[in-house]
Amino acid sequence: MQIARLVPTVPARALARHTHDEAHLVLLLRGRYLTSATGGPPECTPGTLIYTPPATTHRDRFHDLDGEFMTLALPSTMEGVLKRGLDRGAVRAGRRAQAFAHGLAHACIDWRGDDGLLAEALFDELLDAVANPAPACHGWPGWLARAEAWLHDHHDTPADTVTLAQACEVHPVHLARVFRRRHGCTPTEYSRRLRIARAAGMLRQGSATVATIAAECGFADQAHFHRLFVRAYRMPPTTYRSTV
Repeated sequence: MQIARLVPTVPARALARHTHDEAHLVLLLRGRYLTSATGGPPECTPGTLIYTPPATTHRDRFHDLDGEFMTLALPSTMEGVLKRGLDRGAVRAGRRAQAFAHGLAHACIDWRGDDGLLAEALFDELLDAVANPAPACHGWPGWLARAEAWLHDHHDTPADTVTLAQACEVHPVHLARVFRRRHGCTPTEYSRRLRIARAAGMLRQGSATVATIAAECGFADQAHFHRLFVRAYRMPPTTYRSTV
């Protein structure tokens, strides 16, 4: 598995049709992206996950250089598994796959020494979700994917386990126990990682003050946001903005 966070370097008008030898997944993080993949309109929005089979020739591109995406090169050993579920060429993956892709992206952003097993598990679940859009039973309940999708949809506010449990129609204690077993963290920590990553994107993209970004990402105050950001990125928000 090879993962990279990239930005466009070639203007759209200069990008020619090209062929990818290996299968890969692209998760759009920022910007306006045009794709020939099936399953939706040509223009993608951030959060879209696209599966591209090996030997695909296309001219997928960003409108401009203000974009960012994560790409996952898939090992050849997985191509047979994916072909069984996807035989229509490049295709947009569903919400379940998007949830696992986001989890993998944020695990890589906020990497800790013991996150290797978490990343491997998320990658396996992501491949299964792409190949089998309908939730499969591998010991994880169907409501877990709904919980992950809910957290991504509400990434601008702190997670409340009771509210999340109500949305998924499951007992809060049971949800918290299964979620920790699956992700190695609580829903609150998972949500915090999403909000920190969103704040980092806002620092890269615009000129909003740190206080404004902290408020828009659901942090109680700037000091609280500052502490959590330093813990995740090993530098203050203002330093991060000046170095990216």
